[in-house]
Amino acid sequence: MYRESLGPQNVNSHRIASAGREKDKPATNAEESTPTTLTVDRAIELAKKNSSRLLALQAAAAAAEANIAAADRIKNPELRVSQIRLQELLADKPQVRTALRFFPERPGAIAADVAEARAKHALALANLRAEELTIEDDVRWAFDDVALLDAEIAALNTMAEVRRSIAKHFQSRVAGGESTSLEETLANLSAIETDSDAERQSAQRKQAMASLLAVVGITTITNIEIKNDPTLAWPPPDLPSEQTLVERALKRSPEVAVAAARLDATDARAFAERAKRFPWFSFLEVGYEFAPKSNPGYAWTFQGGMDLPIFDTNRNGIAASDAAKTAALRAFEAEVERVANDVRARVRDVRAAEELVTHYRERALPLSEKAEKQAQQALEARNIDTLRALSIAEKRAVVHLRLVQLIRRYRTAISELRRTSGSVSSAVTP
Repeated sequence: MYRESLGPQNVNSHRIASAGREKDKPATNAEESTPTTLTVDRAIELAKKNSSRLLALQAAAAAAEANIAAADRIKNPELRVSQIRLQELLADKPQVRTALRFFPERPGAIAADVAEARAKHALALANLRAEELTIEDDVRWAFDDVALLDAEIAALNTMAEVRRSIAKHFQSRVAGGESTSLEETLANLSAIETDSDAERQSAQRKQAMASLLAVVGITTITNIEIKNDPTLAWPPPDLPSEQTLVERALKRSPEVAVAAARLDATDARAFAERAKRFPWFSFLEVGYEFAPKSNPGYAWTFQGGMDLPIFDTNRNGIAASDAAKTAALRAFEAEVERVANDVRARVRDVRAAEELVTHYRERALPLSEKAEKQAQQALEARNIDTLRALSIAEKRAVVHLRLVQLIRRYRTAISELRRTSGSVSSAVTP
């Protein structure tokens, strides 16, 4: 997967524009750029655009990419001029020898340098990709959080309204001598407690919106409408298979990409270190002697030098490179195993949360609807009083609030799975 990502279509995926072109861009008015409605995709786009850390990581990735080309180079030849004597020059009998000396690289040396530079580039890209994924996941969870808080606030407001009606009913009963003031006090206390919970969730909703706008880069205080993806009725869409999620996570994981790049780098370095066991040219030289009486056919000269691994066969260097390769392989395997285990754990959390919601809906919702119908019929037939009907409405409100809380647990588990393996459909209707 790592090697597939090095194809031509991904070479310049994170190249940034030059600083000069950035300065030439016209400045935009903050008021004009502030949107009135905000979708998830638009919020992610603005968050990435306004992230200074992301720009810094893009510049670091571009610098690391340039170092790959810098590592793929051959040493320049050396022009040598020798045997120049002043006496011969004054006597018009120059005898000058010129030569070009080449320094051949050992087999695999340049490839090892390139692989090591590519590993550093992979690390820079991994940091960049990790920041991009963090921004995306934070924005998506912020949208989910706001939607869930709205649902909880609506459920709490419904419950508070019912409890206030119960308190008013007790007040009228106390006035008629049908109840005690203690019951009225307890009913008012329950209503106040529910109102406090709704106010607390409203304050948390404001904080969530402020955090979302801060990530997006909107600093002006304005009313912005949040548009979530269309919700779907329960049950939610089925998750992809565990194997598919693991493969997505491995492709998505920056740590796995870095470990794979380091493994390739250590493999290339091990090959280069093994090549040092054999003799190799230290230099090759081709020259020509300029002399008045020289025979042009015999004026060419050739020289060469060779490194002979007699006293040092690079045994220690080979052992060190092999150890580094083994360590990189073990680190790669451990990272793959960690990602796979993390995905499996997140999948278990999602399925457990989904099962809780499903079982609660199957047991509680039919009874809640049945109780509402029976209470309405009994109230019309005067078999129960208003207080009993309000108590049933309060129970239904509690059921709805409990369902919203269980769905929050499910959406939280989906968000954690999304952070690990990428896009996962998670839209539900409370």
